[in-house]
Amino acid sequence: MIKARSITKSYRGLDVLRGVSIDVEPGTIHGFVGPNGAGKSTFLKILIGVVHRDGGQLDIDGFDPATSVVQVRRRIGYSPSETALYHRMRTGELLEFSLCHHLHADLARGRMLLELLGVPSNRRVGALSHGMKRKLLIAQAIASGTPLLVLDEPMEALDPEARRRVEELLRAEVDSGRTIFFSSHDLASTQRLCSRVTFLHRGRVLRDGLMDELLEAHGGVLHLEFREPVLPEQLPRASSISWEGHGEAARLVYQGQLESVLSTIDGLPIKSIRDDSGDLEQLFDRLYMADGETVA
Repeated sequence: MIKARSITKSYRGLDVLRGVSIDVEPGTIHGFVGPNGAGKSTFLKILIGVVHRDGGQLDIDGFDPATSVVQVRRRIGYSPSETALYHRMRTGELLEFSLCHHLHADLARGRMLLELLGVPSNRRVGALSHGMKRKLLIAQAIASGTPLLVLDEPMEALDPEARRRVEELLRAEVDSGRTIFFSSHDLASTQRLCSRVTFLHRGRVLRDGLMDELLEAHGGVLHLEFREPVLPEQLPRASSISWEGHGEAARLVYQGQLESVLSTIDGLPIKSIRDDSGDLEQLFDRLYMADGETVA
C-alpha cells in the first residue's frame, strides 16, 4: 500500500528526514513512533502531498503524490495532528464538507460515528474541546471510504473510554480490508493495535519490524523469587543479562530470546517468575536511550 524509499526533506538547511524507507502492507495497522521532532508529521504530510519531499521514491497504491496528488488523496482518509479547523462551521457541516472530495465517502456513517463518539452534530467547531475535535477528525477519516487511513496522533486528548472506542473502530476497519498508518505517542494503544511498528529518530529509521518480533528480540525484565537465599556469586553471568538484587528475590534484565535466558538460570532454586517483558514503552526507552536520546 505504501512503499517509501530514501525519503529526504530539509527546511532552511536543517535535515528533517534523512533517507526514510518504510513499507506499509495492505490490510495492516502500522505504527509510527518517535520523540517530538523526529520527523513523523513531516513524513505523513509528504504522503498526502501537502509537503513535497526533496528526494527518494514514494508509491501509494500505485501513485506518487509528487505527480498524482489527486489520485493519492482520493485513496487516503487523513486525520492531522493539528485541530485548527473551520471554527465557524458546525460539526455536521464540516463533516459533509470534508467528505465531498472522496468518491466513496459515506456521510450517513460519518454522522453515526459522531454520535457513537459523543460529538454534538450541530455545535460550532470552535466551541468543541480538543478531544471532541480529535474525534471529529477521526470520524471524517473513517467515513471517507478510502482504502488507506493516515492518522497523525489519533489518540491525543482522548479519555480512556474514547480511546477504547477508537481502537475498536480501527480494528474493525482493518478487518474489513482497509490499511492504517498512524503516528502516536500513546505506546500502549500502538502495541495493542499494530502488527508492525517503525521507530523514527532524528529523521532516520531507528528500528522497523513486526511488533512481536521486535519485543522478543529486545529482551525484557524478569522478577524472580527464590525458595532459599541466593548469594551474588551464585547468579549466572552472561553478556546478555544483568542482575539487580540477590537473597530471596532478584530482578533480571536481559537482551535476546527468553528461552536462552531461562536455560541460563535453570540451576537456580526458583520459586516463581514474573515476566514484565513485551512492553513497547520499555523497548522505546531502551532504543532511544541507547541512541543518546533523553526521553521525556
